[in-house]
Amino acid sequence: MLMLHLSYVILSVSKTLVNRMATLTTRRGVQRAHTRIDRIRSSLAEFELICSGTLSQRMMKCGKPTCRCASDPSARHGPYYEWGRMRGGKATHRYVNEQQAQILRQAIDNYRVVKQLLREWEENTERLIDAVKPPAP
Repeated sequence: MLMLHLSYVILSVSKTLVNRMATLTTRRGVQRAHTRIDRIRSSLAEFELICSGTLSQRMMKCGKPTCRCASDPSARHGPYYEWGRMRGGKATHRYVNEQQAQILRQAIDNYRVVKQLLREWEENTERLIDAVKPPAP
């Protein structure tokens, strides 16, 4: 009977230690998640321009049968820059000049970074939600 009693004490002490360790781990995890979210917020504030889509550079034929571009690919006209994106659920394309293309390249790269940061923010938010345990009944 004493052995059974001792084993119960050992089990309850080890459960208490495990619960304390889990609480500490959860507190650290929560703090890390909050720290990551704060870093993400400050990173997002640094972006000025963002655009979705793709930017293509093309050399084109003019359509005149007597032009050199009709028979010589190296004589094609351009470069022409085309920005493609989804707008209202439909694919749209438009031509932009070289200066606009440079700005768009950076804005598209920024958009991809912002999307990645938002995914990380969402993951850390999920960690915070998982750390909150419902009250015991």
